[in-house]
Amino acid sequence: MKIEVIFPVYNEGSTIYDQIKKFNEFFDIDFKKNLYITVADNGSNDNTFKICNDLLNKKLINNYLSISQKGRGRAIKQSIINSDADIVSYMDIDLSTDLDHFKDLVESIYLRGHDISIGSRLSKTSTVIGRKKIREFTSRAYNLLIKIYFPKSKIKDMQCGFKAFSRKKILKVLNYVENNRWFFDTELILIARKFNLKIDQIPVKWTDDPNTSVNIISTAIEDIVGLTKLRLKLLKKIDK
Repeated sequence: MKIEVIFPVYNEGSTIYDQIKKFNEFFDIDFKKNLYITVADNGSNDNTFKICNDLLNKKLINNYLSISQKGRGRAIKQSIINSDADIVSYMDIDLSTDLDHFKDLVESIYLRGHDISIGSRLSKTSTVIGRKKIREFTSRAYNLLIKIYFPKSKIKDMQCGFKAFSRKKILKVLNYVENNRWFFDTELILIARKFNLKIDQIPVKWTDDPNTSVNIISTAIEDIVGLTKLRLKLLKKIDK
């Protein structure tokens, strides 16, 4: 059972070494035997490449994928396509989601039979620390909008950057995913619903990164436009 974890990054040269080291030190040797770590660099122009080369030499990562074009979704999609793992997963390099949940994330697939497992910050038993009110408001407003557009989705948190998939099951879904940026997560999960894939939602402990580079306004606009386009697309028949 090969498990690949993908870290999509952009200009993370100042933090990536410590974060990858922290990830490696968290898990025991037996679990790490099955882990394959990929850093997917989507257009960085800082020293991310140099740091990742050092990580490769020290065997703290297994693969460095450099993609010239920007786009978090593009980096994740290409990494999944390139992978030969049984289970593919991805998480944000800031490690905002507590790593205690990672085993549960992948066990949901290979032990409990789900096709997809996703972290949820909005479940009743989730814990969110240090999140600004504006981010909490936009997150809940966005998920309310999803309920209006897609009332049968029943997914509480589309945008949490903590997901795992049966690679075999998710590959066909990826053929229909068009967004290469932040809306990628939502589009992927909603199309997976169209394919009737089994999705597990795992309550997580999540700590906000005060240094996040995500622009709330531009991301919100992209998400609203994306939802509208996706709603129209899913009204059409998708060949399963």
